[in-house]
Amino acid sequence: SCSEFIARARSILEQVPETRRKFVFLATDDAHAVTAFTEAFPASGNIQLICRSGVKRTEGGVREDGVDNEVHRSPCEVGDAEDALVDALCLARCHDLVCIDSNLSIFAALTNPALRLHPLNGILPESWEQAADSPDEVVYREYKVAYSPMVFVRSAPSAASELLGARRSGELVETTGRGLDGWVEILGGGWMLVDAERQLIGRGKGALLEPVGPPWPSPSAPSGAADATADAAAAAAAAAAALVATPG
Repeated sequence: SCSEFIARARSILEQVPETRRKFVFLATDDAHAVTAFTEAFPASGNIQLICRSGVKRTEGGVREDGVDNEVHRSPCEVGDAEDALVDALCLARCHDLVCIDSNLSIFAALTNPALRLHPLNGILPESWEQAADSPDEVVYREYKVAYSPMVFVRSAPSAASELLGARRSGELVETTGRGLDGWVEILGGGWMLVDAERQLIGRGKGALLEPVGPPWPSPSAPSGAADATADAAAAAAAAAAALVATPG
């Protein structure tokens, strides 16, 4: 997710002496990633975000023809190839590269053997189990499946994890109180996504689960107290490459 890229970039920047200027170069075809990074590294801060404008980007979801709405699934033009090359050359000029497996990342690494790579190859962050125990969003005790015909149940809070089954529209599901990035753990095993807008591939499908039970108490609240606040701001999932440059 975008939050993982941002967290890793911040971790790297913390090791850079305050006497040096700090830059983050963002190469992405996801419009939501640009928004997330702009909020994380505002112009008023001490870290300068660099992201090229005029590059073809999408907002995810599914096109009318049923194909995922992604740049690489659209007809490629000469301008798109030029953008990819420019981004790759910029990546190669950085000192650190936070990336997923991609041709651009491979090109940058081969072009600059001194580039320090920080691949995010895992499906979930290393500490996701602990984070799920203390969710920063409201998790309700019971949900009704709102999306038709069904919503999948996964082995972990990620669309890339193993598919365990599905719950049909109208079914009620009870939760354990654990949650992570818009996913909730259900009794009997498995995880379900509450809102499709939280995942790149599902954007445009809307709410998948509808809360029908009371919320679980916040982990930080006194015993018996329920946290009734909810933050519905969608986090952008991104196939982004966040770069940290620290010019000497």
